Amino acid sequence: MKHRAPGFIAENIPHRFPMLLVDDVEALALNWGRARKLVSANDVLCERFDGEPPALPASLLVDALGQVAIMTLRQQAPSADAIWFLGSIEAMTFHAPALSGCVLYMEARILRRFQKTARIEVKASSEGMPVADGLMVLSQGGTNRDADR
Repeated sequence: MKHRAPGFIAENIPHRFPMLLVDDVEALALNWGRARKLVSANDVLCERFDGEPPALPASLLVDALGQVAIMTLRQQAPSADAIWFLGSIEAMTFHAPALSGCVLYMEARILRRFQKTARIEVKASSEGMPVADGLMVLSQGGTNRDADR
């Protein structure tokens, strides 16, 4: 099943422009999700260094992976009104930059969920080559209604 922004994605994560870093959700299953981001040279978030092509900063790549993880968690309890926050990054390895013009495929797999905390394996790739992978912990807190106050 394929879902597209802004409808499905906007309903499942609190991020909005310019911090919405997921362009398309390709698949969601009970403990696994896959999404993609088209990294654009015109993106104001891309880093530009002398002589180097523009690339998505590593910190934003981690945020994008977290957004995929949140949608994967929400798939388990779609009616839940709570917001998920990044609790910690247990490990993260960056293999290659996410250069402008690439299609970034991001995956999240829930390894363990206990009460309001989840340990998730995340990875990103482009053209079949690894860009980043790691483990993160997300924690549930508050509700979407709390954010309106």
